[in-house]
Amino acid sequence: MTPGALIVSDLAHVLLLVTLLAALGRKLAGDRFGRRRGMWVGFALGAGLSLLPGEWNPAFFSRAIVGDPGALGWVLLLNWLSWTVRERSLLSPRELRFLAMAALAGAILIYPASLGVPGAPDFYRADFGGFALPTAMMGLGLICLWRGFFVAAAAVISGLLLYGLDLHESANLWDCVIDFPSVVVSVVILVKGAIQRHHRPSFGDVQAGGGG
Repeated sequence: MTPGALIVSDLAHVLLLVTLLAALGRKLAGDRFGRRRGMWVGFALGAGLSLLPGEWNPAFFSRAIVGDPGALGWVLLLNWLSWTVRERSLLSPRELRFLAMAALAGAILIYPASLGVPGAPDFYRADFGGFALPTAMMGLGLICLWRGFFVAAAAVISGLLLYGLDLHESANLWDCVIDFPSVVVSVVILVKGAIQRHHRPSFGDVQAGGGG
């Protein structure tokens, strides 16, 4: 791992720890203590723990468990932190759903061969020949800009930068773009969105209710 990749990795796991404890502090504090106050207590605790050396640092274990995030993981973490601290999402629901669908599509391409599915093409090892995937990523970035998904476009650019500047533990562009935890989160986002749309009353139901 290059020095730059090590710095980026440390920042990612500090961000994960701080965000997790801030969200937990906000949830546990309740209205009596003050959710915002609980959030800042958790935030400060996470920042303090991130300064511990070596195996005393929780980042030592989080890195071993989940690895380093790709660009999508970074965006999801920052979005979670923004919601926890500011109660405002960086991503619109449409943009979040778009990123989740792109992550799922990537996972469908690379994970079957990794899981040993017979006959599945190994796109992960091929890395699309080292040319097609970066080109596809640039095309995806242009689509994001065209649709006004500027945070998603920034995620695409950051993935290419992680790859091009050797700022990730992996030398494979796939890992610089998506990671398994962010794919799991993406599936949860899509399933949750599908359930919400299924239970949302249709226009006809609203009219029938209003007419009654």
